[in-house]
Amino acid sequence: MNIMRYFSIASLSSASLFLSMFIVFSTGCGSRSNPDKAINRLRFDKEISKLQAEHIASTLALYPNGTQLSIAMVDSSGVSYYGAVRNSDTLQTKPNEGRVFEIGSLSKVFTSAILADLAVRNKLKIDQPVRNSLGISMHEGSNITFKQLSNHTSGLPRVPGGFIWQSLLHLDNPYKDYDEARLRDYVQNEMELETEPGKQYRYSNIGAGLLGYALVADEGKDYEQLLQEIIAGPFNMSRTTTVRSSVEQYLVPGLNKRGNRTTNWDLGALKGAGAILSTAADLSEFIKANFNPENESLNLQRRETFRIDEEKGIAMGWFILYRDAGEPWYWHNGGTGGYRSSLVIDVDDRLGVVVLSNISAGHSHAANIDSLSFVLLENLEGSTGTWQETKSVGVN
Repeated sequence: MNIMRYFSIASLSSASLFLSMFIVFSTGCGSRSNPDKAINRLRFDKEISKLQAEHIASTLALYPNGTQLSIAMVDSSGVSYYGAVRNSDTLQTKPNEGRVFEIGSLSKVFTSAILADLAVRNKLKIDQPVRNSLGISMHEGSNITFKQLSNHTSGLPRVPGGFIWQSLLHLDNPYKDYDEARLRDYVQNEMELETEPGKQYRYSNIGAGLLGYALVADEGKDYEQLLQEIIAGPFNMSRTTTVRSSVEQYLVPGLNKRGNRTTNWDLGALKGAGAILSTAADLSEFIKANFNPENESLNLQRRETFRIDEEKGIAMGWFILYRDAGEPWYWHNGGTGGYRSSLVIDVDDRLGVVVLSNISAGHSHAANIDSLSFVLLENLEGSTGTWQETKSVGVN
């Protein structure tokens, strides 16, 4: 597989919460990282090969001091964890699989997993309109379904109209004031569709946020309660939450593109779009749960619901990457002002990789987190990979 081919996918998702305007204004210009200056002292052993350690070092060297990578690799032998940090221009091994990171838009996978669980238990149907659950009139799109919000075919824009300008006062935490009243006002009085529902793929943060809000309204429980009851509890993900204060002692500080600490993000009423914090250890449990053929809800979630093109499809929350050879991969990533993440699984071969980092999605090499997850999964499949440093990939 040619990894470079998949960097067009970065525009599908990735840093999707992190608008280019926020990158320009809130993270400044330039980056202090110097790949040529980094001294590689990463260790490798029976659980991590020299080649894998070299891939990790090549990625970490791109980022400023203070950057951490927390990695879990799942194969038939179990889970291997690897942590690394760049300090004083030296790359060092650092156990950190239990440390907490924001996972940004990777949260959308879990919002759709909640949807799939409720559908399997006949609490709702994925093709039913969300308007009945919301309990309010909709300015446009009254027939938008749960599935269309989950697979980004609702026709909604990436963010609500006027959102960027309204957020200029707090670019370091742009969604924090987008509360329930503001979301309901948008749905009732402002919501306009860019395309006909169900006809075109168009990535939408407001759509994913509305999905999470509709599930909350339908069940009469808050998003955190649904997350704990349906995902975190059953899959033994003890540090996966939207309540930052409950995991504060384990939290890795987020960094902007120049390596300075930055503000953690609050998602207001749009929690389903990107509010989750988690660890590599917890996410490895979710990967393993996807390998259980008897898990009806996760099996339902991975079914393709829309074909984007010959190489890419979308399920409920997952992007599906169809490859020249081998089984498809299921993938999503995420980015906020201080973090970037990527999770990819090969269900048929029971392989998976998650890479968490505390580097801003606004960093010019943020997309290399995705590349690292892809090449590590190729390594698990028995390939040496087609690793090469990517060119800067713009985030949307």
